[in-house]
Amino acid sequence: MSKNHPLTGIILVSFEYPPRRLSKISASVEKLARFLSKNKIKTWVVTFDDWRSDIEKISDYLIVNRIPYSVPNNISELAMIMNLKVAYQAAIASIIHSEKIDLIHFFDWMTLPVIISWKDEFQQKLVYSASSTQITRDKATSPYNSGIQKIEQMGLEAVNLITVNSKKLAQIITSDYQIDEKNVHQLNIGNKKSFEELLEKYQEKS
Repeated sequence: MSKNHPLTGIILVSFEYPPRRLSKISASVEKLARFLSKNKIKTWVVTFDDWRSDIEKISDYLIVNRIPYSVPNNISELAMIMNLKVAYQAAIASIIHSEKIDLIHFFDWMTLPVIISWKDEFQQKLVYSASSTQITRDKATSPYNSGIQKIEQMGLEAVNLITVNSKKLAQIITSDYQIDEKNVHQLNIGNKKSFEELLEKYQEKS
C-alpha cells in the first residue's frame, strides 16, 4: 500500500452479497472485501438480503451490514430499489458518522439512487463499478428504460472513478453517457491482481 495515500476505511455498497447470490457481483464484492480487510483497511459492506437484516462482524477489519426490507409485492425492480434507497442511506450515514471513511464504492445500477440525492453531501471519494448499462441490457424505448438511463446518467456524473469490465462498455459510457474517458477504467474485478490495481486507483483518488 502506498505510504503517501494510506486508506483507513472503505464502504462497499452492493445489492447482493453472500449468502445472497444473484450474479457474479456477489462473489466479487466478497473477495474484494476480504482483500481490503487483509490489507488492514477497515471495510464495511452495506447490502440487502431478502431473509435477514443484521450487522455481522467477520473480523476486526470486515463488517457486513445487511439492511432490512419489508415492502411486499413490488410492481417492478426499480420500485424495490427506490424503496430501499433510504435504508441504504441510513446505514451508510451511520457508518460515516462513527468511522473514518475515505472512499465509498458502489456496485451496479441498483445502488446509484443512493448517490444521486447525496452527491453534494459526500466528503468521501466515490467509485462505481458497472457490468452493464440499461442500453446494453434493453435497447427498447420505454418510460421505464428511460427512467433507469436517467438514474445511470446522474450517478455516473456524480462519481470520481468508474470501473467497467470491457472496452465496449467503456466506450458506451464515454460516448452515450458523455463521461470523460479519464474517469473510466477497464478492470475485471474478481482476482488478486485486479484488486491490487483497484487499490492503486483508490489511493490515487483518496
